[in-house]
Amino acid sequence: MTAQANTGSRARPAHLGLAVLLAAIGFTLVAPTRLDIAILLREVMRGIGVTSLAAAGFLSTATVLGDGVTEIFTGHLSDRWGRSNTLAIGIVFFSVFSILSGFIASVTGLYIVRILLGVGQGIFLPAYFAFLGSIHVQRRGLLLGALGGLFTVGLALNGPLTGAMFKASGAWQTPFVVYGVFGLALALGIYFVGRGKGRIYETKVHELSTPDAHPGSWTAWLKSRDMLLLLGTMAFWGLTQYGFLGLRIAYLRSAQHFTLADAIIVASIGGWISFGFSFVAGWLSDIIGRRWALLIFGAVSLITIVPFFTMPQTLLSAVVLVAVFQAANGCFFPIGVAYAQDFARADALGAHTGAVIGIGHLAAGFSGLVAGAIAGHFGYASLGWYFAAASVVMLAALALTRDPRFRKSDKPVVPRTRLAS
Repeated sequence: MTAQANTGSRARPAHLGLAVLLAAIGFTLVAPTRLDIAILLREVMRGIGVTSLAAAGFLSTATVLGDGVTEIFTGHLSDRWGRSNTLAIGIVFFSVFSILSGFIASVTGLYIVRILLGVGQGIFLPAYFAFLGSIHVQRRGLLLGALGGLFTVGLALNGPLTGAMFKASGAWQTPFVVYGVFGLALALGIYFVGRGKGRIYETKVHELSTPDAHPGSWTAWLKSRDMLLLLGTMAFWGLTQYGFLGLRIAYLRSAQHFTLADAIIVASIGGWISFGFSFVAGWLSDIIGRRWALLIFGAVSLITIVPFFTMPQTLLSAVVLVAVFQAANGCFFPIGVAYAQDFARADALGAHTGAVIGIGHLAAGFSGLVAGAIAGHFGYASLGWYFAAASVVMLAALALTRDPRFRKSDKPVVPRTRLAS
C-alpha cells in the first residue's frame, strides 16, 4: 500500500526536530503524572485515611487502567483524526486530571480521577509512537527504543522532583498540581508547532507490506497469530512492569527499611540506567530482530527479579537488581511497539500501536491490586515468584512468534522506503 503523500515529509530538519522534542517531553511527563503517587503512597494513603495494601497497590497503578481501555480505540482514531490534535488533546486531558488529583480527599474519588488521568495518556501515547514509527522504518527499533526510553527518564526524575516538591511544601498534593500546569503549557507548544501547511506530526514517509497486513480493516491484527501472541506477551508485561514499579519503593521502605531518600536513589539510578540501555536494546532489535532481542531481555529480567524480593538488600544490591530488571523488562514496551508496527501498513501504525500498548496498560491497571494482594497475604517474597512466573509466560508466547522482517534464510527483509513526493 502506498504511503500517503503530505507536506510533513518535506519538513525542514529543524521543524521535525522541534516536533520530536516537544512530543518526547510530553512522553517523559507521562511517568511522573502516572507514578508520582507511588513515590508518596504512604503519605497519600495516610492523608485520605486508607490502610489496605491492596487498595494502595491498586491506587498506584489505576492510571494505566484508563490508559489501556482508551488506547485500544484511540490508536485507530489517531490515524483518522490527525496526530497533532490528538497529541495536544491527550496532554491537556491528563494534565487537568493530574491537577485535580491534588484536590481529592476520598479513595473512591482518587480512583476515578487517576483512571481519567490515564484516559488522557491513552489518547496521547498511540499517536506519539505512530509518529515516531513513521519517521525512519529501517531504524524504527533504535528510534522507538531511544525516545520510548524517555519514560525511564521520567521515572528517574520522578523520585527526586516529587520528593523535593513534597519536602519543600509539606503537602503530597503539590507535585500533582505542578506537573499538571507544566503539561498544559507543553500542550500549547505542541499545538502550535503542529499547525500550518507542514502538518509535521502527520508525517508518513514509507510504504510497507507484510503477510499480516490485511488491507481494508483496522482490526486486521485480530486475524494475525503473531499479533495475538504479541498481545499476550504485552499483557503479562503490564502485570510485571507496573506491579514492580508501583510497589518497589513501598517494598524497600517497609520490608527492607530503606529511608525515603535511599529508596528514591535506587529508583532514580535504575531509571537512568534503563534509559541508557534502551538505545542499545532498540539498536539490537534492528540488527537481530525484535523476537530474539525480546527473548534475551526477558530471560535477563527473569533471572534478576526473584533475588530482589527474596534476599536482604543493601543500597548497592538494590540499585543493581532494580536497574537490571527495569532495563531488561522495561524495553519490552518500545520494542514491543516496534514489533507490532512491523506487522502494520503505513496508514495503520496507530491502530497496531494502540492494540499492543492498550492491552499492556489494561493489564497494568490491575497489576498493583494483584501484586498488593499477593504481598499482603503471602509477604513481599512471594512477589518475586509471581513476577518470575509471569516472565516465563512472556518468553513462551514470544518464542512462538515469527519476526516479519526475517525469512527462513535469516536475512533481514528491509521494507521499501521512499520520501513522499
